[in-house]
Amino acid sequence: MMKHLLRFLACVALLALAACGDKTETSQTDNLFKFKDYISHHTYGNKSITSPIRVTLTQPLDQFEITQEIPSEYLKITPKTQGTLFVENATTLVFQPTELLTPDTEYTVTVQLQKLYEDIDATFKDYTFSFKTITPNFSIHLENLQSYSKQWQYVGGTIEAADILQVEDVKKLIEAKQGNKKLNIKWSSDYEAAKHHIFTIDSIARKIEDDEIIIAWDGKNIGAETKGSNTFAIPGQNNFKIVDVDASHSPQASLSINFSDPLKTNQDFAGLVTIERASELRFEVDGNVLHVYPNNRITGDVRVTVFDGIKNNENYNLKTSFSELVSFEQLKPAIRLLSKGVILPNAENTPLYFEAVNLNAVDVRIIQVFEDNMLQFLQSSNLDSQNSYDMKRVGRRVAKKTIPLDNASTNGDGAWKAYAVNISEFFQTHPGSLYQVEFSFNKEYINYNCDANDIASTEDTYYDSNYTTSNDLDQDQREEQYWDNEIYRWRSYAYNWEQRDNPCHPAFYNEDRTVTTNVLGSDLGVIAKKGNNKSYHFAITNLITTNPEGGVKIDLFNFQQQVVETITTDSDGFALYDSDRAISFAVARKGKNYAYAKLEDGNALSMSKFDVSGKQLEKGLKGFMYTERGVHRPGDSIHLTFVLNDAANPLPKDHPVRLEVTDARGKLVQRTVVNGASTLSAITTEGFYYFPIKTDANAPTGNWNATISAGGVKFNKSLKVATVKPNRLKIKLDFDDDILDASKLVTGNVQGLWLHGAPARNLKVEMNATLRSTNTAFDLFKKYHFNDPIRSFTEIEIPVLSENLSAEGTTTFSKQFDISNKAPGMLK
Repeated sequence: MMKHLLRFLACVALLALAACGDKTETSQTDNLFKFKDYISHHTYGNKSITSPIRVTLTQPLDQFEITQEIPSEYLKITPKTQGTLFVENATTLVFQPTELLTPDTEYTVTVQLQKLYEDIDATFKDYTFSFKTITPNFSIHLENLQSYSKQWQYVGGTIEAADILQVEDVKKLIEAKQGNKKLNIKWSSDYEAAKHHIFTIDSIARKIEDDEIIIAWDGKNIGAETKGSNTFAIPGQNNFKIVDVDASHSPQASLSINFSDPLKTNQDFAGLVTIERASELRFEVDGNVLHVYPNNRITGDVRVTVFDGIKNNENYNLKTSFSELVSFEQLKPAIRLLSKGVILPNAENTPLYFEAVNLNAVDVRIIQVFEDNMLQFLQSSNLDSQNSYDMKRVGRRVAKKTIPLDNASTNGDGAWKAYAVNISEFFQTHPGSLYQVEFSFNKEYINYNCDANDIASTEDTYYDSNYTTSNDLDQDQREEQYWDNEIYRWRSYAYNWEQRDNPCHPAFYNEDRTVTTNVLGSDLGVIAKKGNNKSYHFAITNLITTNPEGGVKIDLFNFQQQVVETITTDSDGFALYDSDRAISFAVARKGKNYAYAKLEDGNALSMSKFDVSGKQLEKGLKGFMYTERGVHRPGDSIHLTFVLNDAANPLPKDHPVRLEVTDARGKLVQRTVVNGASTLSAITTEGFYYFPIKTDANAPTGNWNATISAGGVKFNKSLKVATVKPNRLKIKLDFDDDILDASKLVTGNVQGLWLHGAPARNLKVEMNATLRSTNTAFDLFKKYHFNDPIRSFTEIEIPVLSENLSAEGTTTFSKQFDISNKAPGMLK
């Protein structure tokens, strides 16, 4: 009995020691701020299994080179993880695992500071933190039923995962059967590992009688609890019916009607489909799907009726009419910016424009990046960088305000509405400072019907054991501590992947719902161009008057924020800095106006979008080739002219110029050499060389190539040789007015003629008008901007004419364009 008692007491003692050990380790992770002199930031929260482990230190690691690989023993990771540890920069360690991390696992990382820094206090020798990988989960979205033919159909779909999934693992998540036959599922192979995977359930047999397929999914293979199945109806070959009806609000109100057969494309659907509370409808056919677009926004349950006059591609009518209530869901609460760019001229009077939907208020927070810290900010960010990470190193929140939104004009229809906020009303702007403006909202601000049961559970947490030691403080107090560098993070979010898109659940309100923009109040615009010899050309203009700005001082800095040189623009707004020293930043200033330019490589405009490189002479020679027309038929003679400019490097008078022509198959078909004098095959005169090129009637069509060699330099030109089939008809279209007015009828006439001049009698003519937004301009007010910046116009297509021409080949039209009165200006 005594032995059993001693064993029991020994076990209790061991358990107590183990519990004490756990408690000690936990207390270390709970006291992050204690290590603020050594640790600035580290991986935390819920992380992807592909994420590296990062530790940002406060003190630089002078003993290591940048990008140097160092022994992984500086970090102890539990569970044990193999990988590579390297120094990303002077203060950042990055551990890149050799293999993917384990999902749904808490990782504990200990940084051995005593090995990184000498003479460190014993209480700071080790720092321990933890993070958790994302729990596997996924959702399946099935698209519409489509047809290959009368006998074979297919269904597309997507799998969205909470974290990265390998294609091989995704293939095991879903299967489809038709009867006892397992259906083939095709997968998109664009990415081996991704969060979104596209699939197609292929080779669905459409039988004579109605049938069905069963789609089942099970997440057991990836450690997810998601499991279920769904039955998908497959109508019989002779049963033309509606399979599904789906309503959507984004990006615009629409209704998708999925039919069992492909629809006849040229039929008129007006009157065959009706939606309650929608007067005019626009239709678009996509195989088996008819997309219906109302001209107004619809919310709630409305009755949709589809009449049996609709025909499939075999000209058979719908078996029976359809009439059901369809729910148009509300748009989810959201904010989006309308104002673009960073620099706002005359910022004190220039508002920021944004749009909101289903919100009665927004929170506006403004962070000022102080003038003295602008170069430090630009070392790791660009002027338009919206990341708020590490902002407290260079800035501080200077204003916060909740702005109520006026929704009276929207009539409660849940539509996007534009608003404006003048940031100068919140604080006094300082010259040279950058302001980061953040728009956000919480659940209390939404106009959205929610169920009272949508609340956070104990599992809905933003996993972060190092969040803060001041959880008893409210959010404003925590934020003040954050800006005072007393805590590292002040925001807390609920995490629930399945509820991430539900506005009624706290998990909806995360970083994705916040929009941010940067604002710099300045009237100065800077253009900087770097030459091949490290010379820098600057052009400064006034953004309001567009005139060159003279007398602007430009301070040039290296990457360490040290002044290298100060230059001043001339009366034309130009300034030149010619030196071998590299420049990282340029700061232009005049009066209260500042402008910043980041000159490091990678910040220049892309030459693939803008041709700013110019031409470089090869051996001092310029050459240009042209033909009398752009396309030639086989059998035509191509008249090629070459112009040579050798002013920078004169060639001898009789220097040879050689032409080589290859056909579309790469075969050499002509070689001509000219030594200054004209010949039967070429004519030369004062730098102009004329080469006639003959083509055979049976010559291969395609892109031919002409290469001219002169003075060791080659010049190339593509020659198009193609069989051209001319149009047999020509159309003359005349409007009665030069500028069309939507407030009255648009009238005009159409004339059709055959190419030989005879009228195109009784031919059918169809004409549609596509309306899109354009700039509003007037000849007498060229410097003014008339477009309303807070309004937008979605491109629409309107049928104008569909009838036969008369016996004389003419007809007239008269059409009223019924469009929204909210266009920002003229339409094209």
